[in-house]
Amino acid sequence: MQISTKPILHNGFEIKSGVTIEKRVERVFFTDVYELSDKTFFYLFLELEPNEVKDGQKRYEILRIKKDNREWIGVIVETHLTKQLSEITKKLTTIRGFDAIAGMNDLKHLLIEEVINPLRNPEKFEKFKVSIPNGIILHGPPGCGKTFMVRKLAEELNYDFFEIKHSDLATPYIHGAVGNIGKVFEDAKQNAPAIVFFDEISGLVPDRKKLQDASHKEEEINEFLIQLNDAADNQVLVIGATNYIDRIDPAVLRPGRFDKKIYVPLPDFEARKELFKLGLVGRPHDEKIDFEKLANITDGYSSADIIEDIIETSARLAVNLDKPMIDQDIIESRIKEKKPDQEEKKQIGFIT
Repeated sequence: MQISTKPILHNGFEIKSGVTIEKRVERVFFTDVYELSDKTFFYLFLELEPNEVKDGQKRYEILRIKKDNREWIGVIVETHLTKQLSEITKKLTTIRGFDAIAGMNDLKHLLIEEVINPLRNPEKFEKFKVSIPNGIILHGPPGCGKTFMVRKLAEELNYDFFEIKHSDLATPYIHGAVGNIGKVFEDAKQNAPAIVFFDEISGLVPDRKKLQDASHKEEEINEFLIQLNDAADNQVLVIGATNYIDRIDPAVLRPGRFDKKIYVPLPDFEARKELFKLGLVGRPHDEKIDFEKLANITDGYSSADIIEDIIETSARLAVNLDKPMIDQDIIESRIKEKKPDQEEKKQIGFIT
């Protein structure tokens, strides 16, 4: 659709109660920039459809302007810098935080109540002597998106994010790992508020009673506990993920340390449906694919089963069969061959 070069909105147009347009400053990047009566600025996006806006974190004051049988989207900003326009547009149209997680509503609700709300409103929780989370363990079957969930939690909180694997801390030097653990926490404190995420944390802090020689691990676990104890006071949230919570040293799981243990289940119906859609993005596929049916027949399958096996194998099969696209039959044939890696199903819950 061709857009007129004339201003969409006239001087004096009321943007919101008591605030009107003073003048149009310029048009740049398909955006009209207006100066407002309260000395702020209004960006009216001329090529951005209302349904494309995904600002679930409410970073901007978004206004919907109706004029000439059309709805336009715009935002109010304190200052106008041309270079920030593309960044704002990207943030408005990029799905971040929990908006990027389809389904799993029970888990998201639990994280909001137990983690996000206390961190965002500490005074309210402290008034009732409700503790602020210090450490969280996410546990459950492999391939269920624990790491992805933590990354999205960091986006939801707008926290700096440090992702650490056990191998990242390894060193050939005596006591070297102890120093590396301390450095990770120090970096997080310097960039607080922050999340420090330890993937497969059972490898970092294993149960010492089950080790034949725990001497080299004793110092590492002790250093980890020292750092963990005052993490919350420094606005650092520590999260660990594991498939085997029973392999973690009991001292680490005590209240005041990792005091919340949250089970991450296999993807639910809505999540499975969206996983198929996500996996097919950018791949030639039949637009008539029945995603609801695919979600129904993959009950018990993990995220990894769907994305890394079913979709990937279906794509390879389509190529080998010289098919123009991935279709329903190809995907269903792979599902029949592929049994879920995780047959066990549990209810979501947490332990304090």
